[in-house]
Amino acid sequence: MGNRPTIKEIANEAGVSSATVSRFINKSGYVNEETAARIQKVVEKFNFRPSQIARSLKTQSTHNLALIVPDIQNPFYSRMANRVQHLLLSRGYTVTLLDSGGEPAMEMKCLHVAASISVDGILFASISAQLAILEELEKLRIPVVMINSYDSCPFDSVHGVRCESTYLATKYLIHLGHRRIGYAGGTMHTAIENSRYGGYCKAMQEAGLKVDSSMVFEMGFNSDSGKKSGAYFTALEQMPTAICCGNDLIALGVLQVFQKKGIRVPQDVSLTGVDNIIYGELSSPPLTSVINDSDEFADKAVSALFDRIEGRYTGEPREYRIERQLIIRGSTAECGGERKREEQ
Repeated sequence: MGNRPTIKEIANEAGVSSATVSRFINKSGYVNEETAARIQKVVEKFNFRPSQIARSLKTQSTHNLALIVPDIQNPFYSRMANRVQHLLLSRGYTVTLLDSGGEPAMEMKCLHVAASISVDGILFASISAQLAILEELEKLRIPVVMINSYDSCPFDSVHGVRCESTYLATKYLIHLGHRRIGYAGGTMHTAIENSRYGGYCKAMQEAGLKVDSSMVFEMGFNSDSGKKSGAYFTALEQMPTAICCGNDLIALGVLQVFQKKGIRVPQDVSLTGVDNIIYGELSSPPLTSVINDSDEFADKAVSALFDRIEGRYTGEPREYRIERQLIIRGSTAECGGERKREEQ
């Protein structure tokens, strides 16, 4: 045999037909136990691996899916990617990971790449809500599941309950007695930021508290933006007693600035985040956050996508909502709690 044995060569060595070897390898038909054992022995002997390209040409399926995320450095998305890969490999599929940087123009390029390699489906996580993106996805005519964005769209979607994460966090800060509550948000005019800011406003308004524009800083969903938020709030004449952050990376950036400037968390300012990433649990103090379970996002998205790929569901777009849960840690405390204890 040559360096890369063919199915025909495997068949000759095993003393069976090429069709029998093909049925065995692709699990596409019956092969009796004795014959299967003989083929398996030859496959192992020559370390045979079927050509995915050849299989794709024959079946018109690449067994490859695209996962497009806005920031693979964000642990929420890196964990999601890890879970997606695990789920796909167990089904005999591979995943092509594309990072859009959260930019609509790059999202469009990622879609073109996915189309050029003929993926069988797309898992698309976006922070924006661009009509042009939806139109481009529809042109591809392949199964798509949207993750973490878009209020309504022509595809199955998986997302958290709208506005709930920052609503829970802000409501808890109000419960602790905070009234001057700031908001450090993400990229303005994106679907996710609109939801996060909306949750903060909802909790404030329900408590009869005014949303002061000077207490709101929206920049981006990374730690560098968090550092800029921290610098902004420390420059205010009167700082907030608590800050609700659009995600954990923002909160950690704010925390870093505060620590450098000697501002104590939570004694001087309480902080909350969203996503419950591992870095927040390991920070000092540990970060109060809202669970945004990336594994659950991946599980539901992959299941929905294969429903479409394998023809189990062909109906109207479905919407899967992920419930939120507040995790209370050391970055939050009662407003003026230390001063109250000193006075007692």
